[in-house]
Amino acid sequence: MREAFSKLKILVVHEVNYLEKIIYEIHEFPELLALRGHDVTFFDFAEGLKKSNLLTTRIKKIKGRVYRNSTISLATPLQLGFPAIDRLLAIFSSVPALVGLFQKNKFDVVLNYAVPTYGFQVLAIARLFRVPVIHRALDVSHLIRESIFNPLIKFWEKVIYRSADYLSANNAAMQEYCVELSGRTKESVVNYPPLDSKHFQFVTYDKALAKTLGIDESNKVIMYMGSFFYFSGLVEAIETFAAQSLAQPHLTMLLIGGGEQDAELRELVKNLGIEKRVIFTGFIPFDDLPRYMKLADIAINTLHPTLVAHVAFPHKVLQYMATGIPTVTTKLDGLYSAFGDQSGLTWISDANEAVSKSIDLLAKPDMLDAVRKSQLSAVKKLFALDTTVDSLESLLKRVSSKGK
Repeated sequence: MREAFSKLKILVVHEVNYLEKIIYEIHEFPELLALRGHDVTFFDFAEGLKKSNLLTTRIKKIKGRVYRNSTISLATPLQLGFPAIDRLLAIFSSVPALVGLFQKNKFDVVLNYAVPTYGFQVLAIARLFRVPVIHRALDVSHLIRESIFNPLIKFWEKVIYRSADYLSANNAAMQEYCVELSGRTKESVVNYPPLDSKHFQFVTYDKALAKTLGIDESNKVIMYMGSFFYFSGLVEAIETFAAQSLAQPHLTMLLIGGGEQDAELRELVKNLGIEKRVIFTGFIPFDDLPRYMKLADIAINTLHPTLVAHVAFPHKVLQYMATGIPTVTTKLDGLYSAFGDQSGLTWISDANEAVSKSIDLLAKPDMLDAVRKSQLSAVKKLFALDTTVDSLESLLKRVSSKGK
């Protein structure tokens, strides 16, 4: 039986738009903790906001985006509605907004995801109010986007990783990166992200949706789902698809998502003359995502095996596995440290191999059921909701008690 925990007042901080950002653990953990009876406040930054009359900090109660029966408080600092100015403004406007939150709420602990915009401010203000901070490390902030500010962001990474009271990484490679970069000597732990496998597992093939997208039942579909980052590997995957699909007339590529590479990839597909073979869906709401994913015969994760991908933990792979789709993925340190060779995943060295390995798998239908079962077993073992939320909740409780 799960240990009974007393109710905590938790402040979760990030620098993204909670209501608009693609759903992942920054939504799942807070909402699941709220369902367990904890009082959760999320401090976000409404990136992309083009119109605003938020002359003061906005605080409101909202229903969960993933778990509709959960309720959290959402706080947003002052914004003017001019994206470029608002990001700079948030460096300063976050200070009175955060101070006000700490004054009104006796927080027990802070779970911080923020780095470049107001990560340091969170640490300083929390220390002023004697509230312990767990920094939750998910990615290499200074490499997520190409920017002239990357050296400065890297500096703030070092400061935050070193100075936070506790550090929680989403995988072992991320933990190692944080410690090595910052020289951290305080405690650091790995807490895997949650995955609601039921949301993805029990979905049937939607013939009507397939027809709408132009997918015939005779098609064999290779899918990529997620953000189109500059390190996505999709350029290479599409180019090899164009070449190798010539001998595979029923092969189709389904790209679910979008991002900074979207226009580039669409232009590439057009120039290669494969517009009828590659389907772009754009971003799909979380509730509908399993129906789209279930159209695929093979799923690929083509992220370049560079630092930013090695230490990240692509949530798409967990969702592929839970949906029951045989998965081909570059051999990334974070993923491999969690799953190893017994998970059913097919490992490749780079994005150029993704299509050929997918074709190889499609030619072996007898082994695909075993692959699906191995993948599902592996993902349930490590990322079950109770297991992952218990792990983080236990850390939050332990840290909050030491802060008193």
